[in-house]
Amino acid sequence: MRYIGLFLEDSLAVPWPVVERLAEQLEIEDVSCVKEYTERLKTAYEHAWEIRDAYGNHPYEDHAQGRRFRAFLHGRAWTAYAEGPKALFDHSVGWLRRNRVLQPGVSVLARQVSEVRTIAEKT
Repeated sequence: MRYIGLFLEDSLAVPWPVVERLAEQLEIEDVSCVKEYTERLKTAYEHAWEIRDAYGNHPYEDHAQGRRFRAFLHGRAWTAYAEGPKALFDHSVGWLRRNRVLQPGVSVLARQVSEVRTIAEKT
């Protein structure tokens, strides 16, 4: 969740030194217990919800935050169109982080930026 706001679907799909470092930060002595993490599918979701709630984050699908984000995105696309799609994408990531909204996958956000730019071009 540190980078884009999402949890890995396969918690074992990371380099072992990363697992060891996180275990150290979380004060987990037996690092091998991470292998048990995938045995119960709902465990990862429960942990994601706990972390989200503890830090006051909102899911990307949150209706109120979604309306605010779309308003920001449309306003930015119309007023700063010359910046280009990458700049609009980067500003979107910044807005989501500042407003504690868990970011979707890159392709979802890129598609939304593209759709907004298309609308801005037509007006």
